[in-house]
Amino acid sequence: MKKFFSIYLIAALLAFAALPGCGGKEGPSVPPPPYQPGEPENPQDPEDPEDPGEDPTPTTPPGAWEANRGKQVTPSGSGWTSKSLNGYPGITFYSFSGTDPASGVKQCAYAVDLDLSNPNYAVKMTYSNPTLKTSEVHANYLSIATINAGYEAGSIYIRVDDKEKSSLPNTVIGSTGVRNWKSEAGIFMDGERTISIDKAEELIRPYVSPDVSEMNAFIRKERNYYAAHTEKYVLSSSPLLIYDYNPVGETFIDYTISNWTKLNTEEPQYHQRKRHPRTAVALTEFNHFIMIVVDGRQTGTGRYGMSAKELTKFLVNNFNPQYALNLDGGGSTAMCVKGLPDASYVDESRKLVNSPIQDNKPANERARDTHIIIVEK
Repeated sequence: MKKFFSIYLIAALLAFAALPGCGGKEGPSVPPPPYQPGEPENPQDPEDPEDPGEDPTPTTPPGAWEANRGKQVTPSGSGWTSKSLNGYPGITFYSFSGTDPASGVKQCAYAVDLDLSNPNYAVKMTYSNPTLKTSEVHANYLSIATINAGYEAGSIYIRVDDKEKSSLPNTVIGSTGVRNWKSEAGIFMDGERTISIDKAEELIRPYVSPDVSEMNAFIRKERNYYAAHTEKYVLSSSPLLIYDYNPVGETFIDYTISNWTKLNTEEPQYHQRKRHPRTAVALTEFNHFIMIVVDGRQTGTGRYGMSAKELTKFLVNNFNPQYALNLDGGGSTAMCVKGLPDASYVDESRKLVNSPIQDNKPANERARDTHIIIVEK
């Protein structure tokens, strides 16, 4: 087994050696195995021996975040680059490569910033059955920008084009037996440029799943909340990272739990404490919509990934959004963007700007059922 792992690791590193920092190109991806949307996508994520696991930075003191109101922040400084999309005014692409102060390790992150006051664009969500890769959705919908979106359908609420695709049916996550924690907040879109992010109920911080006897009522309350919304597109997810400037994602994890690595990987206190590739959406006070992905599980190329707390701090420091929501990450994390110079892509043919990692293969995409897209009206 050790010999096989060593050969596998060397092969993966050689395949990725052409990437200087966060740039470079990759060949065609290897198709992932069929994905069952009712199951968790990756119940046994690969361990990262370089992941320290402890609380990386101090938590923002209560109320200190109020000072962020009215502050317009755009990414700048060491490690950041920004580019306007050719032919798409009002949309800015940001990329980061360097040591992130929030996590203290090297990171590669990518963001698309849309000015929602521009009438030329619309933000929508897609649903695919059978599932599709992000680059396939990007091509099919002629999107300007595309990211993966929801967790496995059995754990969340999904509405697309006014049609309910999943009604948050399960009180446990797939076949793991872990109590469902993945729908504490949602993103709501009218299919044009009106977008909101809101919580389904009072947040639990640090997060502790309700008792088994309370789960049916807990999930029913969340389900009713999303069903009552009238927006054309609705997606539930977790954790909520920023709520009206309050960085609630910082306190989702209970860092006093010492045996967290022994937990099932779908347990929230493992799932959101572990550094993973990340996908998130955010809204600013100044009517900007941000889609962001962070690469991970590729430490040899400066792609460590982030915990929920680290991602929250990263967003606050570089974008200062009023609201932000974590979406499905891990092997699902992928972003495609149109209108960039060729050198900006990991794979220009797929318009892929980040390096997703599925089955431990860099630049390999996982097929998903939901995606968020920015399109021309």
